Amino acid sequence: MGLRLVHAAAFLAMAGGVLYVSVPEWRHVVGVLGHAFHVGPLPRWTLLGGSVVAVLAVLRLVWALVRGHSAPLWASGAVLVAVAGAVAAGDGRPLREARAEETANLSILRVGRRVHLTMVQELQAHGEVPTERGDWSTALEVAGPVNDRVRTRALSAVPMRLEWLESDDDRPATLVPGALWVHVTPDGVGFSVRMVGLREGEPAMLLDERGRELILRGLYNPDLPPMQQPSASPLESPHPSHTAGH
Repeated sequence: MGLRLVHAAAFLAMAGGVLYVSVPEWRHVVGVLGHAFHVGPLPRWTLLGGSVVAVLAVLRLVWALVRGHSAPLWASGAVLVAVAGAVAAGDGRPLREARAEETANLSILRVGRRVHLTMVQELQAHGEVPTERGDWSTALEVAGPVNDRVRTRALSAVPMRLEWLESDDDRPATLVPGALWVHVTPDGVGFSVRMVGLREGEPAMLLDERGRELILRGLYNPDLPPMQQPSASPLESPHPSHTAGH
């Protein structure tokens, strides 16, 4: 009887450890199902599966104790499988930052600022910016967007995208996180860039420190000295970086 209790206590403790570390992962899954969009890597399936196996094993171990019987070997083996799944899932602490909306919004902001800076350089060097959507799409690619930072409820990645506006007052029909709203004046001497981020699982415009919609503008100023022309225009870069947004 005493050996049976020691055996059960040891395996119940191991199963309890698996359940404890799986709680944040289950909270994340609940948040994923409750919102249209979420941030961060995919759920750790081995940990989630291991926690389910641990629950089944705990129920069987407790039932055996209540009846005064020895626990079946499969229940003990299931606990070991659950522990292996939890270990294989790795340390979940770094995921807290990776799954924070602030992290995704800052990443989107960094990419938007890179696109803005690229076009400011083009504006001051040539007196105008490209008025074709394709050139701006190239600038977005060169800016190094992180295209798997935001995901849908179905766990599909939402890549950063360009929304081309005919006027500064236009608004796309739907908000999509990671979208850059771009308007360029017909003569190419001015432009604006606005960015869509996330707020409580829903798309929302990025705001400035005053709580107003953040707008990055560019306007040609002939009184400024011309900027030094780079050896190669960033819009012509054949190898855009895919790590700069991390």
